Amino acid sequence: MADILSQEEIDRLLTVAATEPAADVAELRTSELEALEKLARVLFASANSTLATLLARPASVVEGLGQVVNVGDLDTAASFTAVFPFRSGFSGEMAFLLHPQEASVLADLILGGEGSAKATLEESDRDALKEALSQIAGNGAPVLSATLGRETGFGAPRLDEAPQGDLARSLPWKHAFLAIGTIRVEGVLDAPLRLLLPIEVAQEIARVACEITEEAPPPRAPSARPAQAPPTFDSFRPGPAPAAEIRNIDLILDIEVEVMVRLGGAVMPLREVQRLRPGSIVDLDKDTEAPMELVVNDKVIAKGELVVVGSDHFALRITEIESPSERIRRLGA
Repeated sequence: MADILSQEEIDRLLTVAATEPAADVAELRTSELEALEKLARVLFASANSTLATLLARPASVVEGLGQVVNVGDLDTAASFTAVFPFRSGFSGEMAFLLHPQEASVLADLILGGEGSAKATLEESDRDALKEALSQIAGNGAPVLSATLGRETGFGAPRLDEAPQGDLARSLPWKHAFLAIGTIRVEGVLDAPLRLLLPIEVAQEIARVACEITEEAPPPRAPSARPAQAPPTFDSFRPGPAPAAEIRNIDLILDIEVEVMVRLGGAVMPLREVQRLRPGSIVDLDKDTEAPMELVVNDKVIAKGELVVVGSDHFALRITEIESPSERIRRLGA
């Protein structure tokens, strides 16, 4: 995997973008950048939980800060792009950008492999990546809707692989807001996941997000916030995600979420899944005495025991549960 961008190359690329801005790039205020970074964190948090579920192994997505860039400055290597049109909420597109070999490693992991790199992506790899990235966008959309105060959704992505120097074919944008996360699967993958919004879309989203913030009632005991310098590309190095803040909680309390009780799980290669037939037995990883888990949007928030309600229904009697504030934080609000 020698042709995968090293951290030094990533830093150099970002430094170039920071030190050579185009004169006609529309600036974003610090408050607008912060609003966009907050929304990017929603999608990176969605990527975190989605990949951990799909890979059935420890995986994380750590994010960095955001900045306006010239898209042409990103065209220093071959690229794999997934471009999502906004289905509702806004006009325009959003894109995820990966190096093709990193994308092939991720696809192999999703398909139950050990993370082998391929020179070219096969149809099964593309299907796996399309499903994973669609889940990331789809799982993040409800929280984006609540945060922005308008229903926001994404359509099916357009996938493309472009050789070096041909990124404009996939992303015909001159300037964009860029946020970088890092996908980490220990011993297998440590790859940047780039999230891009064309500058016009980024400006509109930032405007809406800032209006929501300005309309929110002030806190009862306001505290002075120290002045912050505008984010720079030196701070693009991935670091630990900041603690989730519970703000405007009333905006999300009416959102419907999927709740399920998890009996147990199993890790199986895709080939064994294909062999399942009626009568097959799947060994689960849970002891018969272990409590059931109450799962909301892929997050365990409570544990309990199964009980029979009436004569033909099961229910869960909760024996352990997170505090209300911790539940919201775990769900990424």
